[in-house]
Amino acid sequence: MALTTKHQVLAWDLVEGLGDEKHKGVYFRLAKIYNESFLRRISSLVKLAHNEGKIKAGDRGRYFMGILEKEIKILFTFSCAGIF
Repeated sequence: MALTTKHQVLAWDLVEGLGDEKHKGVYFRLAKIYNESFLRRISSLVKLAHNEGKIKAGDRGRYFMGILEKEIKILFTFSCAGIF
């Protein structure tokens, strides 16, 4: 696969880092929507949890999406409250 844009490189980094090629389309969409540092920070949290034995390798994608969902809710709550 030829990666020609920054978003594609980010998406593929997420796919490989999370070991979730089955859902690669999701990561390509996320890479177009969300800030790179935001997604990489969540990926780092997942890798840390996996390295500490808190999650199994097969659950990294699910854990990533759970953190993403919580972070989005927090950002939405703050933006609605006029904090951002």
